[in-house]
Amino acid sequence: MNELDYDFTRRERDFGRVVFALTLDHKKMTERIVIGKAEETRVRLEHGGGEVYLDRTNPLGSLLFSFEADREKEWNINLSRLRESYGKVFPFEGKRWKLAQQSAAFLQEKYQSAEPAAIFAAIRTWEEYLGCYHLKHGPQRFMENMSQLYRPFFLYDEYKPWQEEAAAVLSKSLKDGDSQVELWYPVKKRPFECVVAFSSFLPVIFYYLHKVEEWGYIFQGCKVCGKSFLAKSKHYKLCSDECRKVQAVEAKRLFDENAKGERIEQLHESAYYYWYNRLRKLKRTKTADPERLAAVEEAFKAFRAEAVQMKNEVKRGDRSLTDFTAFLAETQDEVDSLME
Repeated sequence: MNELDYDFTRRERDFGRVVFALTLDHKKMTERIVIGKAEETRVRLEHGGGEVYLDRTNPLGSLLFSFEADREKEWNINLSRLRESYGKVFPFEGKRWKLAQQSAAFLQEKYQSAEPAAIFAAIRTWEEYLGCYHLKHGPQRFMENMSQLYRPFFLYDEYKPWQEEAAAVLSKSLKDGDSQVELWYPVKKRPFECVVAFSSFLPVIFYYLHKVEEWGYIFQGCKVCGKSFLAKSKHYKLCSDECRKVQAVEAKRLFDENAKGERIEQLHESAYYYWYNRLRKLKRTKTADPERLAAVEEAFKAFRAEAVQMKNEVKRGDRSLTDFTAFLAETQDEVDSLME
């Protein structure tokens, strides 16, 4: 379905409250996030219609792993810029929008990102900016409301909510109103309960973590790509089919390398003992020629040194196995000729 495009240049707020709705599918291990006006979001979830800004289904845990993190506190910087523009009223209305333009560009960039929390925060910021302008103590209310929404962005820079020490930090950061969300129960085409947030992401994060714990899933790090993912047990080490394919290819490569290494060692060992047994036979001959014996011993010594060097070159990939096989065959002919 097509999704709406938000306009960060408009100067009048639309009617209706934009919400962030999250549903979790236990069996399929997926999350679905819908962002839109409350009534349109409900229609999308229940009937498949409705015009919304985002409707995305991802593997379970994606929101937690990719959640917006704000190391440089850019959200607060642009929030302050928007607040400062509140003071530029008629006849300086043009100045006000010029001051807000830079922050609007920042919000547009975040809106075009792939991160749902950033998309929702961008929309809510502009909606709140337009809505608070004509209110008493509007600038103060605007700053308070947005700071409440942005708070997890700063925490995510240092803490991850599934880490044991992060739970206490996130809990302490809760303030009045932070834990308020709506819970939409299953109905019609919406077979799962849906947690709906407006003013803060923290209750969404806690709800998510509670469900993960309730279902007995654990947080794992993928052995192939290193990304975090949710698994049904500790036995799951890979996060996706792509990583499973990569591991299968790597396992085959290692198997082939080991098999090749074993083959090289077998060829080398066989050639070595061919020389060794020929020399041993010559030594046991009562009528052995001392000069011939010395020549075979010297040739055997040279063979050992060259064979080891060539074997290592084949293992490193600097020389082909075919070259090594040919070399061993030639040296066997050499010892045979020396024995005649």
